[in-house]
Formats: sequence, C-alpha cells, structure tokens
Amino acid sequence: MKTKYLTTTLVITGLMAIGSAASIQAKELGETRNLFETAGNKETSKNFKPAPQKIETNFGTLEFEGGTYPTKASAKKIFDEIDLQRATQAYMDFFPAMSLYGIVKSQIRDFGFKTSSDVGVMADFMKSSENYLTGNNSTIYAFASIDLKVDGPTVVEIPPGMYGTANDANFRYLTDFGPTGPDKAKGGKFLFLPPQFKGEVPEGYYVFNSPGFRIWAMMRGFGEVGTGDKAVNWFKERLKVYPLASGPRQHQAINISGIGANTLPPEDGSAFEMLNEVIQYEPTELFDKELLGRLATLGIEKGKPFKPDSRMQGIFDQAAKQGVAMSRAILYSSREPEINYWPDRHWEKMFVRNTEFMENGHSDIDARTLWHYQAIVVSPNLLSTTPGAGTSYLTASKDKDGAFLMGNKSYRLRVPAKMPVKRFWAVTAYDPASRSLLKSDGNITVGSLGKPEVNKDGSVDIYFGQNAPEGKAKNFIKTDPEKGFFVVFRFYGPLEGYINKTWVLNDFELIK
Repeated sequence: MKTKYLTTTLVITGLMAIGSAASIQAKELGETRNLFETAGNKETSKNFKPAPQKIETNFGTLEFEGGTYPTKASAKKIFDEIDLQRATQAYMDFFPAMSLYGIVKSQIRDFGFKTSSDVGVMADFMKSSENYLTGNNSTIYAFASIDLKVDGPTVVEIPPGMYGTANDANFRYLTDFGPTGPDKAKGGKFLFLPPQFKGEVPEGYYVFNSPGFRIWAMMRGFGEVGTGDKAVNWFKERLKVYPLASGPRQHQAINISGIGANTLPPEDGSAFEMLNEVIQYEPTELFDKELLGRLATLGIEKGKPFKPDSRMQGIFDQAAKQGVAMSRAILYSSREPEINYWPDRHWEKMFVRNTEFMENGHSDIDARTLWHYQAIVVSPNLLSTTPGAGTSYLTASKDKDGAFLMGNKSYRLRVPAKMPVKRFWAVTAYDPASRSLLKSDGNITVGSLGKPEVNKDGSVDIYFGQNAPEGKAKNFIKTDPEKGFFVVFRFYGPLEGYINKTWVLNDFELIK
C-alpha cells in the first residue's frame, strides 16, 4: 500500500509541477496578461515619439517636410521599395502555384498533349533534358494534366498496384493512388469535381472536390511495368483519364524520356506574367485574400488586364531575382533548427515537420519554400512514419566539415550496412541551379537496384567526382567540374531503423 501511495503522490506532484511550469510560461509569454492589472504607468501625448524627419534605409535617405510629408524624391523611393518588397514576397508565396502551372503547361507545349486524357510516360527513365524538380531516374513515371474548367468532372482510372498522387492548382494534396490511397492498391475510379460543383455525384467512385481547376496527377511504376515500348503500352492499356460526361475517349500515351521540357517557373520578370495567367484562370477562392490584395497593388488582379510599365517591369525582374536568392538561402543555408535529420550529420530534411506546412496554428512559410523550391508533389506518404510504407527523402549539399559539395572535387559516401528499407534505396545527384537531374556524361544515380559493390561488412562506398577509383565504376557518380552539386537519398519503404533514427547515414568525406 505504501508503494502504491508513494507512486500516486509522485504522479500528482509531477502533474502539478508541469501545470505550474505551463502557467508560468503562459504568463511570461503574455497569454494570460490582464491589461486591467498590467497596463502600466499613465502616459500622455508627450510619450509618443515620432520617427525622425530624415530616415536612413538600405534603399536611400528618406526626407520628410513639415514633420511628416515625404519629399517627391523620397515618395518615389518608398513606393519603389513597397512594390519591390511585395513582388519579392509574392514570387515566393505563389511559387507552388507557378510550379504546378509550369508543369502542366510544359506537358502540353513540350510533349504535345492534346487533351487531359493524354499520358506522358518516362518509359526510358527521366533525363536531365526534362527539368522536373528533383525527379528521379530510378522509377518509371507517368503524368497527366487535368483541367476541370475544360472537361468538368473528370475520372482517373487507376490499375491495381499503381502508386501515385494528385495535387491541386496550388500544389496542395488531393489524394494518393495505390497502396497509400483509398483504393489500398486495388485500383479504382477517382472522380475529381471542379470548384463549387453542385451537380449529382454518381456512386462507385472515390470522390474529391478540387479547389482549383487544374490538377497534376503523377503515377509511378516499378519493375512490373517494364521499360520502353512495354512501359508505354502498359500505361496506355491500364491508365485512363476522361470527362465523366463522355466516358473513356481516344488518347495517346507518349514516351517522353529525352524529348526535352522546361517545367520551371522563370527566375526573371516574366515569372509575373506566368503568375498573372494563374490568377486569371483559377478561382479567387484558391488563394488567400491578403495575398491577392498585395498582388492587386502590383497590377495583378483577376478580371483586369496586366500591363506593367517599364518601371514595374524592372521591379518585377529584380523581385524575381531576390526571391530566387532568398529561396536559395532557405534551401542551401537553412537557419531552421530542426533541419538536420540526425543532429550530428549534414543530411537535411526536405519536409521539415509535416507536408501541410503548418506549425503551431500558422503557415510554416520557410518550410514551404524549402520543399517547393527543390521538389514537386505533396503527399503525407512522402514523410513516412509507418514501417515499410511510403517513402522518405533526405538531401545533402555539404560534406562532413560543412563545406558545399563541388563537382571539381572527389568525395566518398559510405552507406552503412543493413539499410532499413523494404523496397530499395537510391542516391541521385542534382544541379543546384535547376534543382533537376545533374547533366553528366556518366552515371548520376547509385542504388540497390543497380547492385553496387558491397564491402565485407555490408556497407557500400559511393564515390563522386571526375574519375572512378579502380574497380568502382558501379559505385561511381560523375559530377560536373564547373559547378556544385547536391544529392537526394531516397528510402523506398523505410523501416524502423530509419524512422527511429537508430540507423545513421554517414556524411560525405572529401578525398584529398
């Protein structure tokens, strides 16, 4: 009885201590501040201290007449800076929407899609000539570009076992297909409804209301689909996209490997022309009203022509470049305390906390930029916490000493034994400027599917640089000596050792 009493007492004491600490923290943060008790000492108009008549800024000296009226020259500087700041932030805030639009437009323009029913198949794997953000060359992709404004409610028929995801026009998650989707790998008919759809919804479908008109659907196949013509025919026979009203219609499946495509948002002033196209086409409700209000001050507003003068064109061009500079800093020099997957390693998360980019009730805007500037597709199953299900990705752009990876240097990456994956693993090199597959006249991916040479202890050494060590050709990635590079390490079906972090990946080692 004494032991039981002591245990109960300790539990109650612990709970009281936690409650007391929480109460103190809430008080310190001002969560429980009662202004009737803490408003402070009396003040009068004499306590107000206006800003000075001359203000030094990083965009020049600002002068005010009569205590507050900006001079003509200062007003110009101020409005130029207001427009530049708003445009720079808009570039980053709307980058996800521009990214999806860039993909959909590219597939129609560069691959020759005629309708939403057409499917592009990376039947001979993705090449560097198709600049999809951190796309891989280990799996066979199939893509569809859906437009609910053109076709109305649209059906996507998925065959059994297919993996994939559908994202809306703002690159937000709609659904997964396959093992992590509602069909649970059995396949089925997925029905996507346009914004504010009020018609009758038939039975027998997995139904999703899209807040935007355009949808990008990405599917992937593994060994069962084959390659080349076999893969094209596999998808053509099994994957169908069509308007609900018409039923299945004639479509083409195209081998898009090596065709060449530009899916990326521009990094100059023309990005705002792309953004205007998105705003004009998609429903206003797709975006935050505050963000749309800032765009309106820049001349981008639904239902109104976009006609920037030479001044605004210059500002847009500079804003895009500044947005890119900020995105690069967020990606490659992150100040995020939780960025490292293992505290003593330089392997970084691609999703910092979650795939909704939310934290403590607010938008996790830097985490959103971190993902969307380097990658495409949003799905909760890209951040797997269920052993053997989904996938997980880590990225590295630095060696063990914190120096950026450079293509004119040589490195070794030792992958420890007992890799905790159910399906397979792969490490792929990327161009840091395009965040797409690295252009190389050699191999850019090493993974378990390629059966690399294994050390006696079960570890695998992967080499990076210009020349493979003798006898290590299967374990070698050739880099571009004119630029840096980064890698993405993919875990397909991560297991407990990865999820609970008991298995630890080594850092890159510079070979001197």
